[in-house]
Order: sequence, then structure tokens, then C-alpha cells
Amino acid sequence: MNSRKDIFLTLGATLFLLLGVAISLGLIPGLTPPAVPEEGQKALVIPELSAPPRGIDYPATPRVLEKEAVKDWLSPEENDDAWDYDLFTSIDIVWDPVQKEYFPRRKVVRPLPPFGVKLVRIGHPTYPYVLRSTLPAPSKKDEDRLFFIENVETKQYFERLTLKKPLEARSPITLLSFRVDKNAKDKDGFAVTRNVLKLEDKSLTSKDKTIEIDDLGVVEFKNQVDIMLVSTSEPGRTWPIVAAGDRFVYQGAQFVVKGIDLASKTVTLDKTFAPDPKKPKKTFTVVLGIQVETKPASPAKNPNQK
Repeated sequence: MNSRKDIFLTLGATLFLLLGVAISLGLIPGLTPPAVPEEGQKALVIPELSAPPRGIDYPATPRVLEKEAVKDWLSPEENDDAWDYDLFTSIDIVWDPVQKEYFPRRKVVRPLPPFGVKLVRIGHPTYPYVLRSTLPAPSKKDEDRLFFIENVETKQYFERLTLKKPLEARSPITLLSFRVDKNAKDKDGFAVTRNVLKLEDKSLTSKDKTIEIDDLGVVEFKNQVDIMLVSTSEPGRTWPIVAAGDRFVYQGAQFVVKGIDLASKTVTLDKTFAPDPKKPKKTFTVVLGIQVETKPASPAKNPNQK
């Protein structure tokens, strides 16, 4: 480096150092900092410290002491729905096709309870009495003809009945007339001879109290349905269904009949309830059919065994 420049830098630094020492010691008039007054003399030196405050008083606000007013934020350990997450960590979720809702993968999903009801009967209501056979009288007169009738529900058999007389004592059913239909067809469409017996049944709910039975099978009321639902846990609890739209309440859930298919012998039911008490109700739709009990197959016999 240049020695002359070094001399000037050294002299300049020395002058600045001497100037600072002189100012701190009060050797230069006008550049001496003011003396800091003692604690007891501050109010005398600084009159503003003893002056009253200016302006208006700020209104006081009462302090909140009620614990219920304080928000208790859930910590991740308290969140039983497992929806807690960190700032940079997304939640791993899965789709539950049964409840049709997303859930965190690590949450234990509450299984749905059993549907609660089953279908035990579906079809058209039938008249229980069937003409089993008839015998002509020696007189060849219909009023002397003998009839044999069976109640297919109770399996009760009525023998040697005649026209214009009741089925039995105090029975609401009376035999009225008899005819032979030679142009009838069976359920497969084949021509058959049909023996028809007309009855008066005062227990019928229809305005017309007469009905015709024959020896081909039971009479179905095609304009009505006969459907029975039964509780799966309480066999004594039953619900007869007559049309779509029928509803009932069982075990806190509301059931609504949404559809009836007599061809496939199924009933579509909506069940509305809350699977989780903390969440709103949901509607689950199930198609019920008649459960057929199947017996286990017998083990195949080994031909070598005797």
C-alpha cells in the first residue's frame, strides 16, 4: 500500500477518537449531552410528567370469566371421527359403498345394524274354500247333488253338502247353485271341464257377498295384494302390506314400501335412520324376496362303500 495514504488514514482515525472523547467529557461547549436527572428530580425537570392526562377515559370492558364462553378446541386425540390432519399432511380417505360416504382410512367405521324385517308372503289374496268333488244324485236333480269342500288354510274337510244349506251350523257360507262350464281352460291354456259352485259368504268385505269356487284351484282376488313382513328378531311383530306407499316405524327407523313386484315376488323398502347418532339420518334401500330354506346336500356315497 501507499505509505502516505496510510499516514492520512491513521491521523484521521486519531482525530475522530479524540473528538469523541472530548464530546463525552463535555470539553466542547454545545456538543455536551444533557445530564439525566435523578429519579426524584424528573418531575421538576420534566413538567409533563406531573400534568394530568388529556383526552377522554376509555370505557372499561368486563372480563369474561364464564368457562362455557371459552371455546374448547378439539385436539387430535379428542376427534373420534379421525378427521384431524397436519398442515402439510392430507387425510387418507376411503369410500364406503354401503353408507355412501367418505371416511378416514384409520377410523373404525360403525357397521350397519341388520335391516330388521323380512318378506314371508307375497301374492294375491285367495279364497280359502275349494270344491274338491261333486256327486250327482240318483234323482239327477242339482238340488240333490252332493258336494265336498275343503278349507285349504285350515285343512278342514266338509262332506256331503247340498244346495240351499249352510256349510255347517252357524256358518256365514251357504251353497247357492251349481253349473258345469265345458269351455273353461286351465292355467296352461288347455280346455277343461270346470265344475262351478256359487256360494254366499256374508264374511266377505265386498259389497257383493257371492263368490264362485271350482275344482281347478283356489280363487285369487286379482285386484288386491297379500304381503306380509315379519321382524327378523321378533317373529310376533308383523306388518301386512296392501299397496306401495305403506309405512311403519320399528326400532327407531321408518320403513316405506317403494315398490311391489308380484312377478318376481319382491318388495322394495326404504329404511331411514341415523347410523351415527352424531350425524343426520340416512335412507337405505333394500329389495326383499322370500327366503327359501335350503337343506344341506347329503354327502355323495362312495360306490366302493357298502
